Amino acid sequence: MSSNSKPLTLSTTTAQASISPQLRNTIYSLLLSGPGIPNIQSTLEHELATSGFISNLKAYITSLLRSGECTTLDQVTERVLQKVSQGIAAPNGTNGVNGTANGVNGYKADADDEIDLRVPERAVREGVRVVRRELERVCDVTVEGEDK
Repeated sequence: MSSNSKPLTLSTTTAQASISPQLRNTIYSLLLSGPGIPNIQSTLEHELATSGFISNLKAYITSLLRSGECTTLDQVTERVLQKVSQGIAAPNGTNGVNGTANGVNGYKADADDEIDLRVPERAVREGVRVVRRELERVCDVTVEGEDK
């Protein structure tokens, strides 16, 4: 936290309740004015890359486009968001064209069954850890039942 800024106090109760747009913007501004957002971003990118998530994401998008399942960015975005939110990873090997494993150009005709897009637990844990650390740099974070 910079020496010329006053800490922002935010209790657990306030954090869990709806945060006002003004308070949210203040927190964003504080995070953006220092290394907060870049630190959060780099930690998440590292964890997702290390776990193979980014490679899986690229393979999934390539499969959707090459198989013809999706032809627009909006379609790809919708499918990716669905897949990530479902957290499905159950390859069955026979969901391609005419029941074979290979679809158009060697890519699966139904990429949903072949590629795991669950967000890795470690990425979630590390993301939470770094977000908390960066918030503590700009806010006084008090967790009920926890001693500082």
